[in-house]
Amino acid sequence: MSAFTGPEGPIRDVANGMTVVDATGETVGFVDEMRMADAGAVTGAGQTPPGGGNPFAWVAKLFSTDSGLSAQAQEHLARGGFIRVDANGPFTGHRYVEADQIAVVAGDEVLLSVAADELLR
Repeated sequence: MSAFTGPEGPIRDVANGMTVVDATGETVGFVDEMRMADAGAVTGAGQTPPGGGNPFAWVAKLFSTDSGLSAQAQEHLARGGFIRVDANGPFTGHRYVEADQIAVVAGDEVLLSVAADELLR
C-alpha cells in the first residue's frame, strides 16, 4: 500500500488494468492508461514538445479524439499527471483522474479521494 511514494505521489504505483474505486466505495472502472506529471510543462512558452512544433499539439495525442475534454483540461492533466479509466457500464466512455485525486494504491486497486461524478469526462 502506498499513500506517498515520492514527489509523484501514489500515481507512481498505478498500472494498467488496476481497478479504480471512488471515495464512496463504488468501482469506477479499470486503468486504461497512466501518465506521470510533466514537470517541465509549467507554461507553453519556451517548451519544446517531442518532435518540436506547437508546445501543446502533442498533448492532444494523449487523449482520445472523442474525449470531449477542452484543450485547457488536457493541458492541465498533462502537467499534473493523470490516469485514464475505462469506466464501467454501457456508453460510459472514459474518466480522467488527476494525480492528486488518488488517495492510495493498495494491491491491484486505485482508491480515489473523490466520488466518480467529480472526475473529468
